[in-house]
Amino acid sequence: MPLRAAFSLGLIRQLVSFGAVGVGATLAHVALVWLLIGQGWLNPYFANLLGTCAAFSVSFVGNAGLTFGTNRLLRDCARRYVFVSAASFIMTSGILALVRHNGWPTYAYVLIVLCTVPPATFLLAKLWAFSALPDR
Repeated sequence: MPLRAAFSLGLIRQLVSFGAVGVGATLAHVALVWLLIGQGWLNPYFANLLGTCAAFSVSFVGNAGLTFGTNRLLRDCARRYVFVSAASFIMTSGILALVRHNGWPTYAYVLIVLCTVPPATFLLAKLWAFSALPDR
């Protein structure tokens, strides 16, 4: 198989895996929050914080193990992935502020986020958080 085809297939596999891990992380977040709020066990904001932690865990483990793989120490990847997650949160918050400031409809927020945040997160994760150490 030519190198170009292998690279393309590898990238496609990573993109599909990244999407699947993202769906799994979202489901973990929503399911936990729904359970905690629905049962009346926790304050909704604290439940959301726990849901965010669950989603981070699913996302980190899934992307470290399935999507990217790496020869870096997992603790180093985890530190970097915290930054990636924070950058993602800052991006979505900035987009929300932009949409609200301009009086745009909610679907504009959703479309802008879907078109910008996952690609940026994928690139940060692939090229930095889970990047391989050079061979020695």
